Amino acid sequence: MGRKLAIIVMMFLTGMALDAQVTLTEKQWELPTYPVAEEERNPIFFRNEAYQGASRHYYPLTQNDQYEQERVIRPWHTLVLENEYIELGMMPEIGGKLYYARDKTNDYNFVYKNSVVKPSNIGMTGAWVSGGIEWCVLHHHRASTFRQVDYTTTENEDGSKTIWIGESEPRHGMRWSIGITIYPGKSYFEAEGMIHNASPFTHTFLYWANVAAHTNENYQAIFPPSVQVATYHSKTHFTRWPVSTEVYRGADFTEGVDVSWWKNVESSNSFFAYDLKEDFMGGYDHGRNAGTVHIGNHHIVKGAKLWEWGSGPRGQATEARLTDDDGPYVEIMVGAYSDNQPDYSWIRPYETKRWRQYWYPVKGIEGFKNANLNGAVNLEKRDNGMVFLGYHATRKVDRASVRLKHRGELVFEQSLTISPDKPFVRTVKLDGPFAEEDLYTELTDASTEEVLVSYQPVKLDPVEELPETVKGYADPGEIRTVEELYLTGRRVEQFYAPRYDPMDWYHEALNRDPGNVRTNTAVGNYYLKNGDYETARSYFSRAITRLTRDYTRPSDCEALYLQGLTLRAMGLIDEAVDTLYRATWDHTWHAAAYYQLAQISAGRDDFREALIQVNESLSTNSRNNRAIALKASLQRKTGDVQGALRTVLAVAEGDPLDFRLMNELYLATRDAGEQDRSAGVLASLDRKMRNFHHNYLELAAGYIEDGLRKEAKEVLLRFKGDHPVIEYYLGYLDHLEGDREGAERMFLSASGRPVDYVFPYRLRTLDPLQTALKYNPQDGKASYYMGNILYEKQPERAIEHWEDAVEKEPGLAIAYRNLGWGYYRHYGDLNKAIRCYEEAIALNGNEPIYYYELDELYEMVNAPAVKRLALFDGKNEVVKKRDDAFVRQLAVLTLAGQPDKALAYMSGMKFSYREGNSRAREVMIDAQLMAGLKHLEENQYQSALDLFLEAQIPEEEAGSRRMGNRGIQVNYLIGMAYEKLGNKKQAKEYFNWAASQEADFEDIMAYYQGLSLRKTGDVDGAEKVFQAMIEKGNRQIGNPTTQSEFGVIFGARESEDVRKSRAYTLRGLGYKGLGQTDLAKADLARALELSVSNLWAKTESMMQ
Repeated sequence: MGRKLAIIVMMFLTGMALDAQVTLTEKQWELPTYPVAEEERNPIFFRNEAYQGASRHYYPLTQNDQYEQERVIRPWHTLVLENEYIELGMMPEIGGKLYYARDKTNDYNFVYKNSVVKPSNIGMTGAWVSGGIEWCVLHHHRASTFRQVDYTTTENEDGSKTIWIGESEPRHGMRWSIGITIYPGKSYFEAEGMIHNASPFTHTFLYWANVAAHTNENYQAIFPPSVQVATYHSKTHFTRWPVSTEVYRGADFTEGVDVSWWKNVESSNSFFAYDLKEDFMGGYDHGRNAGTVHIGNHHIVKGAKLWEWGSGPRGQATEARLTDDDGPYVEIMVGAYSDNQPDYSWIRPYETKRWRQYWYPVKGIEGFKNANLNGAVNLEKRDNGMVFLGYHATRKVDRASVRLKHRGELVFEQSLTISPDKPFVRTVKLDGPFAEEDLYTELTDASTEEVLVSYQPVKLDPVEELPETVKGYADPGEIRTVEELYLTGRRVEQFYAPRYDPMDWYHEALNRDPGNVRTNTAVGNYYLKNGDYETARSYFSRAITRLTRDYTRPSDCEALYLQGLTLRAMGLIDEAVDTLYRATWDHTWHAAAYYQLAQISAGRDDFREALIQVNESLSTNSRNNRAIALKASLQRKTGDVQGALRTVLAVAEGDPLDFRLMNELYLATRDAGEQDRSAGVLASLDRKMRNFHHNYLELAAGYIEDGLRKEAKEVLLRFKGDHPVIEYYLGYLDHLEGDREGAERMFLSASGRPVDYVFPYRLRTLDPLQTALKYNPQDGKASYYMGNILYEKQPERAIEHWEDAVEKEPGLAIAYRNLGWGYYRHYGDLNKAIRCYEEAIALNGNEPIYYYELDELYEMVNAPAVKRLALFDGKNEVVKKRDDAFVRQLAVLTLAGQPDKALAYMSGMKFSYREGNSRAREVMIDAQLMAGLKHLEENQYQSALDLFLEAQIPEEEAGSRRMGNRGIQVNYLIGMAYEKLGNKKQAKEYFNWAASQEADFEDIMAYYQGLSLRKTGDVDGAEKVFQAMIEKGNRQIGNPTTQSEFGVIFGARESEDVRKSRAYTLRGLGYKGLGQTDLAKADLARALELSVSNLWAKTESMMQ
């Protein structure tokens, strides 16, 4: 035992251990890079945006969505892990992405290797790069996917070596880590995943490993043969797999298309394996005769997914924006505790979820039908009675045996040596007719007779009926029972459903049954998480009243546990203790409640009682590292330093990025008098924490919650730098110790720091800030920070704090900007919001996002184009630093009749790609067409033609479509220009093309299809188009809720006025196409009343 402890400590100190076949090196890898520009210094709060089917939250992270256009060579810190068979490259600075995985036996990158770092706006907060394996923890394309993560390395007694990556996630207080291990003599690598809910609340999470693979016309995604159905995001569509015979998300596969082949899917699409029953999936490049296998316990690692941009022109145009030279890729994703996106699972307070996954390269066997950790097998019945056998092993087996049986009778056997660099393939001839499902094959280790991998084909019944799709959330009034109302609200919470509020269903449930236990508990939990303790307490009290009626001891004590948290937060400690003890009677809440009690006792310096309580907590949750660390602290406090060391070392090996455990190891070795050892531990800890302020605050805040303020202060004093939140905390701790002079000094220093990039988020940070205001009531920055913390929790209180901030510090432009945000987004007071934004710009005119957000407001209040134009006047150099602000400037110039100026500004400009959400392409096309129309009016037909031709911007050149198929409009106008030039042949070609396209009668592009049909002589077809537009317009105008919100993957909801303006435009152009001029004019005028910024309503109303 002593030797093992010494090895663990040495791993902490140096990361050096035993000699092995596995090597691990750290290097600076120089790669061509398109750098991320300066991140947004202003906080971005929730905008009710959908992102990957869930809610898109930025705060407290920065928005990092702008990029430099010039490529540079940049060194990236890279960890290279390899053995004789495989080589991995891990990049901590890019979210811990496994940047590549290479099969050394054939130089095949079995995980996509991107030879350039080329970010695009695909991540939750912006920057994301293609290739490698992205660890999508908590949310898909997690918020920190392009941010530096914590990392360390370990060398293990069996000769394997591990790279650990992870982080403490700020929004929910959860911590995750992934350990990537390579073993000697094995061709697979292991990913050991862990998510620890370090918070006292129940949360939900999603996990997917986003694995990219090089693709081409020979590439095939492989799900197990038993998978017969695939589904889309949110399970809104189903199709048969691998041969689809459906119209699936707009793609027509009704003729029978094998969608497992990349070449057969032309447009972007997702295919999730439905009801996975085996432990493997992957992909195979039949041209290279090599592929990728994933292995994981399918009861836990439940998700398997194929995503592709598509083999068609649009998909390839997109992929060209994500790499320079490395070609297209597919994503063969795998999810743990999830089988869809979004699909979130619950995690209880202080619970830890763990899983293991494995990947390895496979080659030479022309695909695979089964696979496990020992290897992969392919068996195929071929023509003329031939059977193909292929085996790939993940380790060398000197005495292996391959067998093939037909109906249980051995028909082929061969002894061999098999290894990762030497697969086995053989074609066996069978006599007479046979069915594939009558065959069985196995690879065994002859020395032990262990079956390493085998395969028995099974004849599957055809899928007669596809599963029912998810329909979305019924309106509260339509739901029959209180239970269903509660469950609907709970699902909305669980899935972070964008644009829905769970309280709508909860309130309806309580209207019908005010004492309902589960609903009152859910509502109380909502307010508790948001820091509204009085309101939370009232709801928990209602739940507890019903639970305990007639002096009943409840079987479910969640409401008691949460009420205990609430009372503690309110400072009612004795009541909290009594309530938490009542919660310990329920096994479900026993561990969490006892941990809270231990924290309270430690805060009262009753360390021995706290030790008893934390041991009780650990008796029912031994994986709570926070409780284990508190136990070590308490052992140390009660003089049992050696016990503290044993407690820490017993778990530290499995979680080397747990900074609290490591800090306790430092403190225990220091208290034991082992100065050299403690100094080494501290140096290692400092390296891992990388002087990142968040890590120090998180560690210190944990000590404060545990009642250990002295340790918290020590941690914060080790931070090297000047960060206002750290200084506010240090002042607060000085205050609690009675050091008023020290507190005053720290608070004064904090108040003098810049506010740029300072985004506090913990509710517990309110205590230091409130204390600071008692020392210095004029500290406007403290008020500003309090507003930031509270805005997404209690927006009214947040706005009050921001109002205090600008009263105390009238020059604080960022506080005015936040006030504008709050007045608009919470109160809907657009005029008040506008005044705040205008004041922010007057104080600081160098923030491009201020112009973007203010112009949004101008557009909403129907400000005339001249006023919007004045906002941007002389500010081009500022606004072009952000795509969204610059695009707004271009749109305003075009709307104001200055498209030529817009074109001049955008000359040479490259817009970053934004998955699912971009206006850039629309604005570029608008400017080209409006400039061309001006030349057309002036009889400058060639100039008009040139501009119309330039408007043929590929679909993904600057973002996805927002107004339908713009090619129809563009090609119609090209045809018109050719017609004016007398080139009727060319004109006809463009009219024919525009007429032949599929137009969605929900958008105005159908109008230009109708005009094109008329130009080709199809008058009846044109009239049908115009009539359909009128009918669709009528439906849109008469129905204010035409937008279905369920299953929306990206974007924000448009305003009702804008939606109706578009509807009147649609109907008006339908009338115009039919020659009903008065009706057309009336509708287009109404469209402009609703939105004076409706460019095409304005343009068409002035055209004959």
